[in-house]
Amino acid sequence: MFQFSSLTIILLLLAFYGGTYLLSLLIKKDKETTSGFMVAGHGVGFGMGAASMTATWIWAASFYAAATSGYKYGVSGPIHYGFWGALMILFIYPFGMRFRELAPNGHTLGELIHARHGSSSQLILAISNIMGSLISLMVNFTAAGALVSVLSPLSFQTGVMIAGIGVLSYTLTSGFRASVFTDFAQLVALMAIGVVIIPAVLFSMGGPSVMVDGLSNLTLEQQDFFSSDAFFQQGAPYFVAVLAYAIGNQTITQRLFAIDKTKIKATFITATV
Repeated sequence: MFQFSSLTIILLLLAFYGGTYLLSLLIKKDKETTSGFMVAGHGVGFGMGAASMTATWIWAASFYAAATSGYKYGVSGPIHYGFWGALMILFIYPFGMRFRELAPNGHTLGELIHARHGSSSQLILAISNIMGSLISLMVNFTAAGALVSVLSPLSFQTGVMIAGIGVLSYTLTSGFRASVFTDFAQLVALMAIGVVIIPAVLFSMGGPSVMVDGLSNLTLEQQDFFSSDAFFQQGAPYFVAVLAYAIGNQTITQRLFAIDKTKIKATFITATV
C-alpha cells in the first residue's frame, strides 16, 4: 500500500493547521466581544456560510457510513445516505428563522432552549450536548489518527495529537471566525477528494470496467437503484435521525446564529445542493 513519508505528512499538517492559525491571527480583532468570538458577530456572509454548513454536515462519520451503506445495500445505499442527509439541510431553514426570532442575539442552543422552555430544559440539553460533543470529538479524532496512520509511517496516536493541538490552537485564537475559514478549506479538500482522489483510485484499480464487472457479485436487491431494503433500513431511519440532529445540535445552531439573518435562506438552499 502506498504511503507518504513522515516528513511529507508533517509538512502537510503543518501547512493546514499552521496556515489556519496564521489566518486566525490576521482576522482576530483587538477587542473581541462574546458575540464576535462565539458567532462572528452574527455577520457571516452567504458564501462562507454555505461552505461552513456543507463542511460541517459532511463530517468524518459520513465517509464511514456512506461506504458502509454502499457495501451493505449496493448501488442505492449511498444515494439514500446522501440524499436524505442533504435534504435535512434544507429543512433546517424554517427552524433557523424561528430560532432567530426566539433568541435574536443568541449564541448557543442552550440560550434558545432557555428562552423557549426555561432553565430546567437548558440543563438537560447541556448534559446531552456534552455527551454528544465527546462522541463527535472521538469520531473526528479517530478519523484523523486513522488517516495519518494509513497514509504515513506515523502512529495513530501521533495523528490524534496533531489534530487536537491544531484545532485547539486556532479555535482559542479567533473563535468561530477561524472555524468558518477552516470549514471553507475543508470543503475545498472534500471537492478535491471527489474530483481527483476517488477517480485516481478507481483508475489505479483498473477503471470503471472493473467496477462494472463487480456488479455481478451483487444480489438483485443490491443492484436495484430503488431498493426497498435501502429505503426502509437506511433512508427512512436516517431521515428521522438527522432531522432530530438538525434542530438539536449546537454546531448547526451556532451557524444559524452566525449567518446574517437575511442570507439564511440562500445559504441553506446552496448548502443543500
